[in-house]
Formats: sequence, C-alpha cells, structure tokens
Amino acid sequence: MPPNLIADDQTAKKLVAANQGCKAHDLNQDQLNDLELLLYGNYQPLNGYLSEKDYLSVLENFCLEDGSPWSKLLSLQVNKNLFEEIEIGETVSLLDPEGVLIAFIFVSSIFSNEGRYYFGGEVIGIELPYRSGKEAMRLYQHPDSLEFETMFLCNNLLHKSEINHLKNHFKETKKKILIQVIFNESYECHAKLRCIFAALSNLPKESYQISIIPENHSTDSRVILNQILIAKNWGINTLLTNFEQKIPEFGSGVEIIKIPPGSRDDSYEEVLNELNHIDPPKFKKGITLFFTGLSGSGKSTIAKRVQSTLLNKSKRRVTLLDGDILRKNLCYGLGFSKEDRLMNLRRISYVAKEICNHGGIVICAPIAPYESIRTEIRNSIEKNSIFILVHISTSLEECERRDRKGLYAKARKGTIKEFTGVSDPYEIPTNAEIVINTEGRKIDDCCNDVLTYLEEMNYLSLDH
Repeated sequence: MPPNLIADDQTAKKLVAANQGCKAHDLNQDQLNDLELLLYGNYQPLNGYLSEKDYLSVLENFCLEDGSPWSKLLSLQVNKNLFEEIEIGETVSLLDPEGVLIAFIFVSSIFSNEGRYYFGGEVIGIELPYRSGKEAMRLYQHPDSLEFETMFLCNNLLHKSEINHLKNHFKETKKKILIQVIFNESYECHAKLRCIFAALSNLPKESYQISIIPENHSTDSRVILNQILIAKNWGINTLLTNFEQKIPEFGSGVEIIKIPPGSRDDSYEEVLNELNHIDPPKFKKGITLFFTGLSGSGKSTIAKRVQSTLLNKSKRRVTLLDGDILRKNLCYGLGFSKEDRLMNLRRISYVAKEICNHGGIVICAPIAPYESIRTEIRNSIEKNSIFILVHISTSLEECERRDRKGLYAKARKGTIKEFTGVSDPYEIPTNAEIVINTEGRKIDDCCNDVLTYLEEMNYLSLDH
C-alpha cells in the first residue's frame, strides 16, 4: 500500500517553502508511530487528527461523529505553550525526535480534555519516519490485493500451541498468512521480537510473511479494535489472534478467531534461550539503588561506601550518580526551580535506566523531594530491572546542625530560594524498601543495612 497522505516532491517543496518559520511540535515516539500509520492510509477514513467533536464521539461511542466505527483517540496532544500560541487556520510542522520534518498539520480544531491539550486537522506528509533493522519490516497491503486474506495479529510470545494452529490454518486454506507483530521502541519489545522470530522459524517459510507495525500500548482494548480496523483497510477477512483479553464486538465485518495462548512450559528451545535473556534471574538483573533524603542527611556518604563495598566484594559493575557531581556535567546549566529539579531527576533516571538495561548496578543520590517524580522514576526503571528506594530519614534538625556546605544558613536568611526542608517541602516516602536514620550510627552500619537487604532478597552475593 503506497502512502496516501504523503505529498509528491514538487508539492512537498512548495509546502516547506510556504510554511517556513511556522511553529513546530516535537513528536514523541508514540506520536511518530501513529503518524506513520496515518500517512500510510492505515487509519482510513481519517486524513488527519480528530476534531473535538470526533474525539468526544470516539471516547463515548467508539465511532466518529458521522457514525463510522473508530476506536483510537487520535488527536494530536501538544504542550500548553503551543496550545496557547496557535489559532485555528494555522499550520504546525511535526518533527521527529531528531528534529526532521515529517509532516504538517493544518489546524482546524483546538480543544482541551482532562487537563490535556489537543489539535485536530488534516495532515500532509513530507517524509516518512526512518526505520532500521527488523522494525523496518513493514508490509502495507492495498485493500484490493488478494495476496493476504488472513492476518495473525501478534502481541505476545509464540510457543508450540500458536505455531501448530498456524500450520493447520495454512494447510486448510493454502493461503499465506500475514503475521502482523505489534511493536514499539522499548527494550522489552526488541527482546520479544527476537522470541517471535525464533518461534516462527518452525513454520514453513512459504506459509507466512511477517510485518512489523508500530504501536504504543498493545494490550489496550482501543488499540486492539484499532488493529481490527487496520486489517479491514487491508482487505483482510479473517483475523487470528493470541490476545488473552476479550475482544468486544465492533461490527467491522472481519472474522476473529482466537488461538489459545501457549506457554513456556511447552515451547521451543530457541525461544526459551531468548527468554533467559529477556527475563534473567534476579541476581543477574540490573539494579537501581535510589537514595533520597534531605541535604546533609548522609545520602552521598552512604552511597559512596555502598559503591566501594560492592566493587570490592561482588563481580558486578557499579556506577554512582551523585546529585552534586552530575550538576557539573550531565545536568550543567539547570537551576533549582521546581521545573529544573524535575528535569535534573529525569536525566538521572534516563541514565540509570540505560545502565540497568545492560545489567549494571547504579546508585543515585539526589534529594528527590517529591513523591510524584520518585514514582515516575520507579515505574520507568522497574519494567525491566530492580528498583530499590532508600530513604535516608535523618531529621531536619540534625541536617541543619551538620550543614557542612552552609546551605541551610543561607536558606534561612533567604539567600537560597526554594530550598528543600526550609522553603520547599520534602515529601516523606511511603514505599521505601529501606529506611535509614543516620543519627548516632556509624557509616559502616548504615551501609550494611543496604548490603544485607540486597543479599536477603537474593539480588546479589558478596564475598565475606
């Protein structure tokens, strides 16, 4: 299927020239995935992002305002600043995460819903998103083509049960099956993809064609219904799926056949080998030790001692991300406003997640005063790794008494604004795995609290 919302070269040049200097929106990866599908015509009858009326109709009734079946809430979410700057009739350029112009949206609807800001309007593509490796394996079939009549929609691992069902279906129909794999850019999805390819190697090559389609939340019911509509747009009349959740009736005209999901208890050796890489035992997983507490509570001192001990007594790679040091390099230029402090923590979180994805241990020692950002960081890292929150609960009075850097004295005088514990709150964690009050305790004893927890949970073993 050729992209039907992409401008030809001459039209694209005119559009770019005519819209020089227009406001831009930076697409996140999820939005880029949706835009690719939109440009390729997979979201017919849409020719752009949903207006407010269509959005509300889809939200409440699973159909567009004209009654056409539709499930995906496909309006363009933007930030508040851009939302307030743009008026109906203006054009906004849509850029990929690297700043490449992908498309223009001609804004015809501007609205907010539940604190989020949206644009609706027609879209014209300038360039398709760049893909590489296996995720570039796209196959967009024209609805009039008869090459594929059956699609297997795959968002889970494949085992012997699914492969046997696919073999039998091919024997009965003598028609090649389109294997449509739902994919996003996450680490776990790349690993899942390797497992799926390993399982498919047990099918006759002539029985299937694989296609990888970008999608964001592959277990959401709206996404599943959206995939059914995509199948209809391709001319597919039979949809096989191993989705475990119930698929609601949608009136799409596509026959849906559910294949019972298999399990790793009855799988292929090559799949099990890949699974061991995806979900290693606890003692091989990446670990984030995230220390939080007031300035002067002893976070950095304990974190350094824990790092030194782990390097000496274990065979793991250990990285320390200390808040004060990071502000001189990775987070250089950030101030101490709430917005800058949150950005500082998100940068630390990003680096910690990458280290953990490669099986390393990372120790972070920022103040991290807000419960919401600590939860955000935990949710991000816990998907593939171990996250341990260590609350250094030393009292404010003791931290002020120590005040090695003189920061509390400056904060009390008003020289330092928005200082945690004085003019800005510290929200005490309610879900810390480890709580350490350093008052009246030796550093080695505090360090041992962390090491003992790691050993008791079988996250690692230490030389004694």
